Amino acid sequence: MTADSYAKAVIEAALFASGRTLTPRELADLSALSEERAGALADDLAAEYAARDSGIEIKSIGEGYSMQVRFGLAGRVLSFAPKEIEAPLIRTLAIIAYKQPIKQSVLVEIRGNKSYDHVKELEQRGLINAEKFSRTKLLTTTRGFADYFGIGSCNPRAIRRALLKDKRLVGVSPMYESLALRLALDYIVVNPYKPEAVDLERLKEIELLVLAPGYAERVKQHYTGQMLEAGVATLSQLKESAERICQESGCGDVEPLAAEVDSLLKRFRQRAKTARAIKPLTPMIEEMARDLRLIVQEGGLTVAPDSAGMEADILVPAHQPYEMDILERIVQRYEKILGGKA
Repeated sequence: MTADSYAKAVIEAALFASGRTLTPRELADLSALSEERAGALADDLAAEYAARDSGIEIKSIGEGYSMQVRFGLAGRVLSFAPKEIEAPLIRTLAIIAYKQPIKQSVLVEIRGNKSYDHVKELEQRGLINAEKFSRTKLLTTTRGFADYFGIGSCNPRAIRRALLKDKRLVGVSPMYESLALRLALDYIVVNPYKPEAVDLERLKEIELLVLAPGYAERVKQHYTGQMLEAGVATLSQLKESAERICQESGCGDVEPLAAEVDSLLKRFRQRAKTARAIKPLTPMIEEMARDLRLIVQEGGLTVAPDSAGMEADILVPAHQPYEMDILERIVQRYEKILGGKA
């Protein structure tokens, strides 16, 4: 092996092992060559990789060189943890890349407290930015992330498309985000009812929009793609809507939620057998009574949503905060109905 061949091999090995951009100075120190000669050998390596259409490429990035996945292949290999990045860390990185900009507090809800250490390490590696945002941090990927995975643009939309492969991107309003999390959907949050500029851009990107029943005509002013009106007033509606969403989107896992709903329904319906009869004052309460299989009669306890402005024996919470899990919202209403007077 000639001196140049050995030096080139050293440079190639360093680029492979480092997992980051190396400067000409670093390559020169490793190969015992001048910066100019080390850079020329790195350029030769880049040309060799390009000539054989390798899945790996060497690129000149800024003031240095990086070995990375070839552009266009990132979406197919991101799910496989690179040897220098452990699988739990790459999963956290994928969530940030896919849902960016994402609050660190939301990431913690998805990945748990371990994500605090993950964010710190990913930031040190130069793969994400973590900017102060109120009481949390706002997380986004960096140019270095796009370069590392061979994605031609650091624009969040381009990154999402590279990661999606052949999956459909689902848009959900804030009301349905906890459902999307439970189903492990490929989703982004959007406000389709009163969209701002960022929402209008996201509506162009999504292929299926999950929205509240009765809003389709209003949303058609801003969105012309496929819509799915998801009723979630009752446990049975929630299960049915979850099944439809997974079926239409081609992604997600409905089984854990369906099993939990079935278990809750069994328990609530057993309690309903000994509960007092009720008199629903609105269609929403009628649906809940049917789902619980409660006795409905004229002389029963009157029940109404707390938002209806009606006098009733039992007032059921209708507008809980979106931060509350969607299943817990329904459970809270059922407990109120079965618990007696407000």
